[in-house]
Amino acid sequence: MLVIFIRSIILYIAVLISLRVMGKGEIAEMNCFDLVITLLIAEVASTPMENNDIPMIYGIASLTGLVFMQTLISFLSIKFRKLGKVLSGKPSILINKGKIDYKELKKEKITITELLEQLRVQGHFNIKYIQYAILETDGNLSIVPSTTYKSTPAVEYNHLPISLIMDGKIIKENLKLLDKDKKWLMDNLKSQNIKDPKEVLICILDEYDKFFIQKKED
Repeated sequence: MLVIFIRSIILYIAVLISLRVMGKGEIAEMNCFDLVITLLIAEVASTPMENNDIPMIYGIASLTGLVFMQTLISFLSIKFRKLGKVLSGKPSILINKGKIDYKELKKEKITITELLEQLRVQGHFNIKYIQYAILETDGNLSIVPSTTYKSTPAVEYNHLPISLIMDGKIIKENLKLLDKDKKWLMDNLKSQNIKDPKEVLICILDEYDKFFIQKKED
């Protein structure tokens, strides 16, 4: 029991030193490569901690090798930008000039629901006030509001923006929340020269009861 306790403390200190050597930036802005290294460090440290038959020096040697690789790759990524892009990827523009880039969403395997959720998390409930939304290499979403965002008059909202169509599919439960039916929605689509909901990437009724509609072809 005492041996396991002491081994755990030693390995904890070894992992802590390893993360400190990697630098704060690697932890705060973790890309795919950093995540792999971090998971491997956790695995390498846990194995000798659980199995007393494995000498601790093996675990410490593995940690040293992983930190060396991380440091080397970080140095090479700074030295050679192309290598950095291959390992870390590059930011993806999900909303470009107020329009959702559907191809980028599919490429990054992000649904419209997830995109709207991330916008709300950052305090942006109305997508029409977003000029750019950029998915960074560490998974964070950077948002550039449109110039009209701050000039929006402070009035009482009728309701929060409600999604009525996502990726061509009508969200019936949201229509019920508004006490509206499919005919009402279709009439509004036809007024925008849209005959089929399948043509629509996203349709939102905003807090002022105005429609924000983007077709898939856009």
